[in-house]
Amino acid sequence: MDFDSFVTQLFEESKSFFEKAKKTTDTDSKDAYLHSSLLLIMSCLEACVNSIAEELMIDPYSEKYDLLEQSLLLEKDFIFENGHYKLGNRLKIYRTIDRIEFLIYKFSGKEIPVDAEWFLSLKQSFDIRNRLVHPKEYIKITEKQVENAIKSVLETINEIYKAVYKRAFPAYGFGITSRLDIV
Repeated sequence: MDFDSFVTQLFEESKSFFEKAKKTTDTDSKDAYLHSSLLLIMSCLEACVNSIAEELMIDPYSEKYDLLEQSLLLEKDFIFENGHYKLGNRLKIYRTIDRIEFLIYKFSGKEIPVDAEWFLSLKQSFDIRNRLVHPKEYIKITEKQVENAIKSVLETINEIYKAVYKRAFPAYGFGITSRLDIV
């Protein structure tokens, strides 16, 4: 399975878990499905950004990006060696939001509007995901929050595709209805 197919698989799994959450009446099962859906959709987005970044950095295309851009795209630190800076091998974590903003700006020449509904929803989704992954208190996740996360990720990926590839995300037309049935 190639990496792009894996991204699509994560997307479909997330949507399927969301559909299961909507159908169940058992509170514990609903919570488990919602947690799974949220974590998978955010993983899908990060995998998509990583996939695009890796594709952009294939030679000879990598020459089009300066050192800071390469560092951001590949999440690698840069080092000073033999009198000049170069890309190192150490991991340098950047926020996914920053990488998304970079991709859209770099390829469209436009900043994401501060009032873009999909982007505001995406930021809220990251906040919910972070509160689930790094809990400091009990967090109750709702169907609406997960639905908004799935929609915002779909819109985000579509916006990235339109900027980078000048076309819509191929799975955009499927919306948030899963084509996968998890038993």
